Amino acid sequence: MTTLVSMVVLMVASLGLLEDVPPVPVSKADTDRVSSSKVDEILTRLEKRSDGITDIRCTVRLREDDRLNLSERVKDGRILFLIADPNPRFLVHFEKTRVDETLGKQEWYLFDGYWLFQGLERTERVTHREIARQGESVDLFDIETAPFPLPFGQKKDKILRHFDVRIVPPAKTDPTRTDHLVCVPKPGSRLERKYDKLEFFVREDLNLPVRVVATRNSGLEVITADFPNLSEKSINTGLTKKHFSQPREWKGYELTVEPLEPVKENPKPESTGS
Repeated sequence: MTTLVSMVVLMVASLGLLEDVPPVPVSKADTDRVSSSKVDEILTRLEKRSDGITDIRCTVRLREDDRLNLSERVKDGRILFLIADPNPRFLVHFEKTRVDETLGKQEWYLFDGYWLFQGLERTERVTHREIARQGESVDLFDIETAPFPLPFGQKKDKILRHFDVRIVPPAKTDPTRTDHLVCVPKPGSRLERKYDKLEFFVREDLNLPVRVVATRNSGLEVITADFPNLSEKSINTGLTKKHFSQPREWKGYELTVEPLEPVKENPKPESTGS
């Protein structure tokens, strides 16, 4: 009964109808239960929203805050993402970079389904890193095994398996109309060594994150990715594989190739004779 009363109080308060009604005490257990229910709801919507998405095209601003060396790097660009067989394809092109207010050069990160290409204009170098062998599929959405966490396509059960998740009240600096989820890796997990925490700001009307924050190295490294124009118009825009060809700017760049280790064949058992 206390839980029911508390939820009704919270609902009525959210409608602004409690100005002349005395407050009803809400226990910590009730608050935790409501918060857990809200987290479950948001993660469910986040997972279901990915169903039916074939491609995404939007802008991105990446801010890398190095609090140890008091340095900040800001990159502005665009993201193209395409569901394809056997693996998705994506292109991240940072057209502008700034390091401590000094204008930098272009950067590209292209995944063609098998190889991850990193192109840097400042060094005129392209690195090819093999992620999957021909015909092999990789789950880029798996938050545990993927080389980087994508801001969509995450499975609720895997997030809850690896993180303690809570919802926090909105702040003035939050993107508008978002639910702010804080995900702290569970003790002893592999992700505990990789992140202090991950934060997702999920747009209520879109059910996709419009901001993702990764904190590392005991809070000394904070990476913030904003997707300022992500909307319904950004989804299923008609991208094809031709949008993920290597940029012409790479012509003449120095090339470094990093293939996967060869698969070792199981040795044949030695014959024991008769």
